[in-house]
Amino acid sequence: MDQLASTLLSYPPEAGLDHDVDRDSDIKAHVNRLSKLLKEKDADIVAHGPELLELLNPAVNSLSYLAVLHTLIIPGIASSVPRDLILDKFVLFLITFDARQCRYARGHLHDVFLAAGSGQFLPPSAAVEALSTAILRLDPTGSLLTPSHILLAKLAYNTDNIEPALQVIDKNIVYFPGMSNYGEPKNLGDLSLPPPVYISRETGLTGTLKSTSVLEYDLLRGMMYCSRRDWAKAYDAFEKVVAYPTREGSTSKIMIEAYKKWVLVSLLFKGKIVEPQSYTGTLASKLYANLAKPYTAVAVLFSTDNAQALKAEVEKNTQTWLEDGNTGLTQEVLAHYQKWRVLGLERIYSKISLSEIRQQTISAETGKVLEKNKDVETLIQNMIISGMLSGVIEKNDDGTRFLTFLSPSTQLSEQDFAKELANTALRLKQLHPIFKTTKERLGTSKEYIKHVVKEEKRAEKNEPDPTLAFDAHVDDEDLMGGVVATG
Repeated sequence: MDQLASTLLSYPPEAGLDHDVDRDSDIKAHVNRLSKLLKEKDADIVAHGPELLELLNPAVNSLSYLAVLHTLIIPGIASSVPRDLILDKFVLFLITFDARQCRYARGHLHDVFLAAGSGQFLPPSAAVEALSTAILRLDPTGSLLTPSHILLAKLAYNTDNIEPALQVIDKNIVYFPGMSNYGEPKNLGDLSLPPPVYISRETGLTGTLKSTSVLEYDLLRGMMYCSRRDWAKAYDAFEKVVAYPTREGSTSKIMIEAYKKWVLVSLLFKGKIVEPQSYTGTLASKLYANLAKPYTAVAVLFSTDNAQALKAEVEKNTQTWLEDGNTGLTQEVLAHYQKWRVLGLERIYSKISLSEIRQQTISAETGKVLEKNKDVETLIQNMIISGMLSGVIEKNDDGTRFLTFLSPSTQLSEQDFAKELANTALRLKQLHPIFKTTKERLGTSKEYIKHVVKEEKRAEKNEPDPTLAFDAHVDDEDLMGGVVATG
């Protein structure tokens, strides 16, 4: 026990380290000591595991703590240790580990992340919150997609623990494992390194992702946002799946599923069906249209004044919505039909009485006008509260209640303007390392180099600038470098 403790507590040194090079060499030496210890003293670590975890501080002795924890829970919790104690220590590590130290942990940290996301060790609510925190401790930008993200999204959605996962799924994904072969950097602890350099297959901190996993992640994100009625974010998430670059512009089952949901969400978010992005494959667009005809029919009727026909079309395809898992979304579409009709009145009126709104709009949920002006008022108040409508309900001297449409304010106060400038500056600062890494990757891309050479030759011959830009010459499979394509 004393020998184990001595080795485990040997890093970090009490005096601390003032230089990155010293820190790097010392951590690597400690990792070598831990590797030897795990090979020679595995049984002793299991026997004294709980005592060792009590002795170590996960925020300070992170690598040693991880070595003991990994031994006790991978591939399953050791039968000789108290389960509740180990799980408490598991959570404590995930939310407090030193991210800089753990860049050197190789596959052990990845294993522990996957264990947290498996749902087999911790209660779902604790697992989702702890794993979300851990992912952002390792990569505060949240910009690199890893297998841990996929497990987190699945667990959060399937167990309805979405709120604590939002801090991760709200992040914009910019990088994917293996996008470029950076190799292992000389100094893993260099805080200026972009995420794909220190979180890679070479460093052991992540694994390979298949293209289906990337699609599944955005599909799950969209479904999570739908459950929160955040239609704007759901629309963007589903659109990423719909427009995903594929070989020869084909589609997959996941893409078709996302398209169906995207059509319905477009009605909720924009009030109309929207064409897929221009870069969506021609073949994919044709397949979407052929395989989602019931959804297109609903979208077409949503743009008309025929609420009864929309209601009938939704009811006629009840089984389709049930099989596709879209019953809830179609009910939201019926509920939003009248809301978008109310919004349409702003093109004609600056103010309008509630009784006129009741007469001029019809509920697609019932196929009839609302029975009372009070029902109209409730509808409008809910629209105002949700942010869908900018307006206010007022009352005339004769007691008539009416809706006044308000124009969004285009004038910012000095304080709000300063806040907006600060937010913009922060976003630009956060984008700088991403821009730098992307530029470096592009500069070593075979396709880009070919493009540059071709353009130089064209310039020498004074040929006219071609219509197609560089990105039009890149094969589909190269657009997501490092993501393994699946058939």
